[in-house]
Amino acid sequence: MITRGAFIDRLEAEVPEATSVVAEHLADNDGELLVHLLFSDLLRLTVSNFHNGQLGVTDRLLAFVDRCLREGDDYIINAVSVSFVEHFGALPGETDELLDRWPTGLHQELGR
Repeated sequence: MITRGAFIDRLEAEVPEATSVVAEHLADNDGELLVHLLFSDLLRLTVSNFHNGQLGVTDRLLAFVDRCLREGDDYIINAVSVSFVEHFGALPGETDELLDRWPTGLHQELGR
C-alpha cells in the first residue's frame, strides 16, 4: 500500500526526475507534504516531460500515479482522483495525445 508517509520515498525511487519538484513543494510549504498540491505539480511535470520528448519519464510518472490509484490508501487515492485526474484538460498542453498514454486505471477514473 502506498501511504501518505511512504509516498515521497516511493515517488523518488520510481521517478527520480521528480525529486526537484518534491524539494520545491516541500520548500514552498515549510516542509509539509500537501499531497493534493503535489499531485497537481506532478501533472504539470508529466505535461512538461511529454512535450519535451521525455516519454520514458512521462510513462514512469503515469505508471506511478496509476499505481497510487490502485494501491494507495484513501488519502492518496482521493488526491489522485481530484488533483491529477479531474484537473486534466484544464491547462495548456494537457492534450489528447498525452491522454492516450494514460494507463487503463487512470482512464477509467477519468470516465467515472
